[in-house]
Amino acid sequence: MECFNVGKLYFYSDQVIESPGNKRLDQLLLAGFEAKDIKIGYIPSTEDKDKEYFNTKVQYYKSYGIHNMMFFDLCSEFDSMRIKELMECDIIHLSAGNPIEFRHAIKNRQMDRVLRDYFNNGGTIVGVSGGAVQLGKTTNLFQLFTGKINDEASDTLNFVDFEFLPHYNRWSDEFKQKVQKYAQETGTKIYAGNDGDGLIVDGDQLHMVGDIVVISENAFI
Repeated sequence: MECFNVGKLYFYSDQVIESPGNKRLDQLLLAGFEAKDIKIGYIPSTEDKDKEYFNTKVQYYKSYGIHNMMFFDLCSEFDSMRIKELMECDIIHLSAGNPIEFRHAIKNRQMDRVLRDYFNNGGTIVGVSGGAVQLGKTTNLFQLFTGKINDEASDTLNFVDFEFLPHYNRWSDEFKQKVQKYAQETGTKIYAGNDGDGLIVDGDQLHMVGDIVVISENAFI
């Protein structure tokens, strides 16, 4: 596995308080931090004017004693003057949601360079479901599910040379066969995580947490 940058990436399939698997990932994420000192920058994948999704994450992280969370909107409340504050966060959290819409929002606000600079300077980025897809190679697997791959809409932050497929336990056998065929035809390596499972990329090291399925051109493990 080749990693192009120097920060840490956490790929979550899902993130719910009740999940023992998520707690396992959270413990690794928060190791070495003092909860009272942590600041998390939360970036929603879509409009969240009522802060419904944000408040869910506030409660999630509060269960670990973390109380300092920043809402950084890419939609109607976007404020470029807050980018410096975002860059000073200990962790940036990319929320779940439609990965293509999320990608459009990131590009529209020209946040690619901001997130890359943050990561290149040793920052830690958490991606949950559609947010985790942003960290990988393309959004093609989501497009495969919706029925058509559009290369012009497939780019992501592309921090690593693989794709992440969340919610593997929820997909039908038919879709899993399509994913296998896609991997074979494109030579793409895919890490598929059940809910509660995930990946950690730390430098050139990749750690699989839980029962990760590795799908590649020549392997289905």
